[in-house]
Amino acid sequence: MSEAKNRSNIESYKFHHIDINKCSKCKEFSCEDVCFRGIYEVINKDSTPKCIVVEDREDRCVKCHICTTTCKAKAITID
Repeated sequence: MSEAKNRSNIESYKFHHIDINKCSKCKEFSCEDVCFRGIYEVINKDSTPKCIVVEDREDRCVKCHICTTTCKAKAITID
C-alpha cells in the first residue's frame, strides 16, 4: 500500500486494500474472475467499476496473490 500517492483513494478492508481510482478504469474485471475463493465483486461494471471485498469472505483468503498479479491496473494490495 505504500506505493499509493493519495491514500484517500484507498479502500481498506481487514488486509485487502483497493485503489479505487485505478479500479475505476478497469474493463476486464479479472480480480472477480480469477479469485477461486470468491473474495471480490465488481460493482458498477457499466459505468464506473469498483472492486469490493464481499462481506464475510475476506477471512477465506489464502493470500495466494493471484488477484494482485492478474490486476493490470495494480489496484489491489494485500498485507
